[in-house]
Amino acid sequence: MLSRTKSELRREYTQMREAMDQSEVERLSEKIIDTILKLPVFKRAETVMVYLNFKNEVDSLKMIEESYKAGKKVVIPYCEKETMEIIPSELNDIETEIVKGKNGYLQTKKDCVKPVPIEDIDLIVVPGIAFDKRCYRLGFGAGYYDRFLRKLNFEKPTIGLCYDFQIIHSIPIEGHDVPLDFVITEERILVRP
Repeated sequence: MLSRTKSELRREYTQMREAMDQSEVERLSEKIIDTILKLPVFKRAETVMVYLNFKNEVDSLKMIEESYKAGKKVVIPYCEKETMEIIPSELNDIETEIVKGKNGYLQTKKDCVKPVPIEDIDLIVVPGIAFDKRCYRLGFGAGYYDRFLRKLNFEKPTIGLCYDFQIIHSIPIEGHDVPLDFVITEERILVRP
């Protein structure tokens, strides 16, 4: 079998995810989030960085809500377009600090960005279009998370969330790709070898 390019994989797995029924997204997301909430790495974390879900990604809202209930500081990624960098930004009020951008992504309003130093973050949770069993992720292709994850230098635990059908045998990796520590689906937890 010919190996598929990252672009082909993005197209295929984005279409599969976007075809999901909303009730299935909610049901599977709940199982995935319940799993992460039970992990020691989550329980120990005082500051968690969580993405805001987009187009049928695993719904991260429950994790944000449970983090607040547990007294944790919540940080979300702010994507700085000019530098193509992620700025970790503290989130205090999801109702007033979030806006939908031109591309449909939810993110912190520019005037609400409250940068948090990377060293203050205890756990980073990221989305992806597909993941492999080595915990490499396939993102949207702009490289925001790859650049951000490289700055961590494997010093902070990283977790990818996805549905089990998004786990593939192997993602074509390049020198800038960074594996995560864990990937969690509704069926299993993968650990970086």
